[in-house]
Amino acid sequence: MGRSRLHHTPEEKLEAARRYRKRYYDRNRDVISANHKAKYRARQHERSNAIIPQETTDLPAEGLTPTRMIRSQRRHCNDRMIDAEATLTRLINGSSTKLLDRLVQQFRAADTGPWFQSLKTLLENAAKLREEVQKYHCTTLQQYGVGKQLRQVELTVGRVTSFTKVSEDVLMHAMSDPHNLLDCYRRGELLYQKTPDITTL
Repeated sequence: MGRSRLHHTPEEKLEAARRYRKRYYDRNRDVISANHKAKYRARQHERSNAIIPQETTDLPAEGLTPTRMIRSQRRHCNDRMIDAEATLTRLINGSSTKLLDRLVQQFRAADTGPWFQSLKTLLENAAKLREEVQKYHCTTLQQYGVGKQLRQVELTVGRVTSFTKVSEDVLMHAMSDPHNLLDCYRRGELLYQKTPDITTL
């Protein structure tokens, strides 16, 4: 014959399990705490290595405290955004509206072959810049979360995206029907004529 039951209800079983776990923890508190600390430090180390972007690993790490390392990385990120803004300024040559006005005027006066090529080159450069800036956006979001850094990057992302859209709009009108491009230009219906001008910051 087997032994009699110690715990008859689910509540009694749950309470007995809690008592057993508490006794076990009281006996092995030091070992459990050491294991938890080791796991925590390993996770923190992995996380700190994972969020440092590839471009910033070439920064000198010798003699830098963690705070100085973060400041150095922020400066590096700010430099990259300044470079991206400078590239955008070179692309638009000071004003996106004036640039696209000149392009439409050239389309009216010149042969369409070189005109299409120059607009496609402009769009390719804008697409490269957009990809680069979106990569900075992801890196900044991972590294710093939301805040001032992210707002600065999002401003540049928005400006580059807006310029790409208005340039693509001109190209689409020109490819679908050249007369349509000129008619829309005269009526002020092109996207760049309706949106705010992208100028140098």
